[in-house]
Amino acid sequence: MMNRTFHVKISGTTHLFLILFTLIMLVAFWYKGAALIGMFFAMIVIINIERIIHSTYTLTADGNLVIYNGRFQKEKNIPLSRITDVELKRLFGLKHLRFTRYVLVHYDNDKVIDLLPEKPEEFMNALVRRLEHKEEDEDTLKKICSRKPVILVSFGHTTFKIGKHGTSI
Repeated sequence: MMNRTFHVKISGTTHLFLILFTLIMLVAFWYKGAALIGMFFAMIVIINIERIIHSTYTLTADGNLVIYNGRFQKEKNIPLSRITDVELKRLFGLKHLRFTRYVLVHYDNDKVIDLLPEKPEEFMNALVRRLEHKEEDEDTLKKICSRKPVILVSFGHTTFKIGKHGTSI
């Protein structure tokens, strides 16, 4: 399987946050005595814009969910084998507002993380497919490991197979 990358959806509160902090920054630069406050708010706006642009969720080929929130935060790496449940949720139960959907991922039996991909249904379907594929691989591995081992012993030109059905030549 290939890596599959999903971009993070920008919520309405994030837009309001950026607008408010940009206005505070402009007002602070307008007045001469508040230039340092303007610089502080400019840094906050720049860091958040960078985070918005570069945030992604990646389902890797080696079976991990990588949550990347830009250059200023450490990426989070969750192996798919540790994920116990995935749910598609809506904020406040509002059915008709599409921007309120998010994916809730349960992992390590007691940890939860909420993800806000641009296409939540598509992300959830891809994640569930990867989880099902992992379960099939684990079942196959269990079947292989549960078989009795076969040992090949050779003496010169004669090979003996010692295993599940006894000894044969």
